[in-house]
Amino acid sequence: MALNAAGMVRAGLTKGNSGVQTVYDVFLLAPLGIGVADQSAGGSLVVVYLTGREIKNCLEFLLIGNPNLPGQYFPRVSGMRFHYDLSRRKFDAVTQIELGDLAGGYRTIDISDSTNLFSVACNLYFGLVLISTSRKAGVSLVPKKKDGTPIKSRAEALPERPQSGPYLLPPKGTMEEDQAVRGAGANSSMEIKEWQAIMQYLKTFSEENDGGVCPLVMDERAEENRAINLHA
Repeated sequence: MALNAAGMVRAGLTKGNSGVQTVYDVFLLAPLGIGVADQSAGGSLVVVYLTGREIKNCLEFLLIGNPNLPGQYFPRVSGMRFHYDLSRRKFDAVTQIELGDLAGGYRTIDISDSTNLFSVACNLYFGLVLISTSRKAGVSLVPKKKDGTPIKSRAEALPERPQSGPYLLPPKGTMEEDQAVRGAGANSSMEIKEWQAIMQYLKTFSEENDGGVCPLVMDERAEENRAINLHA
């Protein structure tokens, strides 16, 4: 699954006068942060493993947000959906988390479970903010490797290899060699900026209009509500 906050999305893909999106437009979607080895603008994607309880804790913290930045912490998710009730007590608003997607369906996970692990992708910058602030708030969150051992460095959080699918990293074989930076970890991880992953995903669109441009279509997946307010 993938996790983000509303405030991390810094712009939208608006039609504009020409209707054509440039590299600059795509970069503006996710310009925050820097990488591990690659210190250019834009945060790298990282993958960590969390328990069901820790994923719930992440969502709880984001739902509380910051009164000075209303709405900026609201969770944006992919590969999952969650139900919440803000009338419940603090850090207990999330009532259900489901893993899956619109095409394949969803299955509920145990949000009280502190043993089973799930892979979670996010922007490195966002991950660091989430870890530091959640610990200050006394919320349990320990990013781990696939085998359950705690991650001790940023390089260890880089994905072991590019993963396919629209939710995490670009489809296999689409990332050009000069766009990926090798991490400093022993596993020679692949460092990919979040904006680059978005760019590579957009490049996989095959249907072109009369002008040779691939159109962006708002399908039912894009319109799906994955944050379900039980009192909306």
